Amino acid sequence: MKKSLLLLISPVLLTGLLLVFTSSDFLMVPGGKFQTASFVGSEACQTCHSSKYNDWVESGHPYKFTVIQNNQPPVYPPEAVNFQNTWMDSLADGSHNWEDIAGVIGGYGWKSRFVGTDGHLIGTAGSSFPTAGFGHNQFNFYGGEDHGWVDYHPGDEKIYNYGCFKCHTTGGELTGTWLPGVEGLGTFTEGGVGCEGCHGPGSDHIAAPSSSNIDKVYEFAHLDNSVGGLDINGVVQTPDANGDDINFLCGTCHNRDYKSPINSSGGFIKHHEQWDEFVTTGHYSSSSFDNKGCVTCHDPHKRVIWDGDGIKQTCGSCHSNQVANLNHSSSTTCLDCHMPFAAKSGTTRGQSGFKGDIRSHLFKIIPDTASMFIADGSFVRDDADRPAALSPAYSCLGCHNDDPDDLIPDKTIEQAAAGAANMHSPEYISQHEHDIALGVYPNPSRGLTNISFTLTSSEEVTISVYNTSGQLIYSTRSLHNTGTHTLQWNGLSNTGASIEAGYYLVQVIAGNTSSVQKLIMTD
Repeated sequence: MKKSLLLLISPVLLTGLLLVFTSSDFLMVPGGKFQTASFVGSEACQTCHSSKYNDWVESGHPYKFTVIQNNQPPVYPPEAVNFQNTWMDSLADGSHNWEDIAGVIGGYGWKSRFVGTDGHLIGTAGSSFPTAGFGHNQFNFYGGEDHGWVDYHPGDEKIYNYGCFKCHTTGGELTGTWLPGVEGLGTFTEGGVGCEGCHGPGSDHIAAPSSSNIDKVYEFAHLDNSVGGLDINGVVQTPDANGDDINFLCGTCHNRDYKSPINSSGGFIKHHEQWDEFVTTGHYSSSSFDNKGCVTCHDPHKRVIWDGDGIKQTCGSCHSNQVANLNHSSSTTCLDCHMPFAAKSGTTRGQSGFKGDIRSHLFKIIPDTASMFIADGSFVRDDADRPAALSPAYSCLGCHNDDPDDLIPDKTIEQAAAGAANMHSPEYISQHEHDIALGVYPNPSRGLTNISFTLTSSEEVTISVYNTSGQLIYSTRSLHNTGTHTLQWNGLSNTGASIEAGYYLVQVIAGNTSSVQKLIMTD
């Protein structure tokens, strides 16, 4: 039996208060009696679930909020290139040390903010510490790049209470306080998103391990969730104490206001909007997702950032036809176009103005020049004339106008939209195939493969091999004269590794002509 939430039949108004599932550790059981289960901390799970625990430790979830103890800085995994050694030198006016810091928000993947021992974010209104001087109250970084300090809402009073830490910690409560000497902040049982943040309080399970006394999926609604659950097109989805809806669990934190419009600001989708994006897509209701949604592609215990292996199913698994029919002359992958950095957590990157630091989960691209946002820019447009979708501005110009020296041709939005319209058109690609007369043999192949092509003029030729997820495996470029040529590929990747058995795509590009053929590699 689940032991996670106070079960109320539905959100109702009673004595002027909206009652929903609470995040307390009570459960109403048959007969009207209450049983309790308490949070025990993630380390208690390690003994029996060491593999999952070790994966979790190396993910980003444990580092959403770190409580500072004994005036010592947080410790992050080695892959997190976060420039931590510069934080105290440049925070606010540079006079701070770790004795002033009660906790660090983030610091693992995108940015870091600092909660002072007075409960306020340093450098915001009401803080008893020096102001943010040169705008140094939030440090941004991504992908190993230092994106510097910014002035994060200095005029707003930012207190680190339940409204903030509900998604950064485990076992959050509105009552009490997590910071001694500062009343009314609310409490939590563990900094960061721990095992029990997704599986519920674990004391009963620790005492007598059984699948019946721990949640597979911990469905709950935050205590400040005024709608009682998650809104999808005006229909509120409420938590089910006996359910295992992984989408609901992920959506509890991967949204901003529990409502379906996709929030945006400053020309980018806001962070914490992945769930709001996902539920607008065909993937959300697709039978191929087996009602698992998020975990169809994601291993929830593993990271994606920092070259993690948290993706367990790639685009080509379902969209092999689109991968095979790809009218693109570079090593671009499916993610570059269909999950571009159209969202922003900390910073805008590059020079295009269309590249943030969070990948979108909208997937669909509408190849026109219209904005993907409503007129005031506060939401992604989603109406009868334009469903929620990406614009070529983000899917194309984020790369094509990123850097004038990156050898990627710059494009206008009109050129990008025109190119995107034919990106996966088999007719567009096949009409050029006779120009190259691409041949790939033997096929199936065990390793050594002949790639032949015919040129009507001298051209620089690029030969590329992709797997079905669109990832570049092998590529070579050389100049060839008019006539028929045959090159041999030894079945090794550019790193020298033998490729695995499976389906691959061989693409030959000569000037403005491109041709693609499928290749089967066997053991």
